[in-house]
Amino acid sequence: MILAMPKVVRCEICGGLYNQSHLSSHKRLSHGKSKAVPAFAKSEPETLKTILSLYERLSEEGKKEVFSRLSASQRARS
Repeated sequence: MILAMPKVVRCEICGGLYNQSHLSSHKRLSHGKSKAVPAFAKSEPETLKTILSLYERLSEEGKKEVFSRLSASQRARS
């Protein structure tokens, strides 16, 4: 019998690695209700603060990727 490996995912709030089936419980228990509010339901300053917090946790390579994607998106709009 072959058992499937559980899918490991990263919490976008703290960056920790968790089994996908436990991620929602982790968020609820570790980060509280205030963090569970979807980004679209927050005010713009709160959303910006969350985005910057997540960006600061990225590796330098991840930051370059985000910058590249944002630049491409901006060029597409022009």
